[in-house]
Amino acid sequence: MDKEKIGKLLDELADDVVNRVSELRGLLEVRDTEKQGLELERENFRVDSTNWKQSTNEQGMIFLENPKKDIWEYVDGVSDELVGQQLFTWKAAMRETKKAGKRMPTDEEFFQFRKEDFGKIVYAGYRNTNGAFTNSGTYTYFTYFWSSSVSGANAWKRHLYSSHSTVYRNPYDQAHGFSVRCLKN
Repeated sequence: MDKEKIGKLLDELADDVVNRVSELRGLLEVRDTEKQGLELERENFRVDSTNWKQSTNEQGMIFLENPKKDIWEYVDGVSDELVGQQLFTWKAAMRETKKAGKRMPTDEEFFQFRKEDFGKIVYAGYRNTNGAFTNSGTYTYFTYFWSSSVSGANAWKRHLYSSHSTVYRNPYDQAHGFSVRCLKN
């Protein structure tokens, strides 16, 4: 096995350990959505992309990028379901949700939500810090959502896989581009 495959397997194993710890912690937390009165919006948060710059990356994906270069929108070279989906850095997500009078769940608030609480799920993948878009694995599709909570230099995120019912959790570099799901007002 080459070094790249071993590295990938180790990354997957580390993610699995983090996710299992997250699951156990979540099971120990109180998940009473009625008690807290919190509910997620049924679709991903979006901002107006009028006049954004259109680009094509090495993967052949056509996307729009905002002037601050911290929000991206799928345009072409992806499945029809992804067209119009937007990915935000954590700072952009915080800035834009605040402007819109909305907010993302905190890390703790996210514990009470299960996959079925997300409404319409578009498996939009994510934008890596190197500019590559990743929207599917070998046997599954996935999407990542920012929380409003930080963990050192990272921010907490949740991720969902099309082939799993669990909502996974771990901290990630704030420069990645993830979907945003806000709480209902």
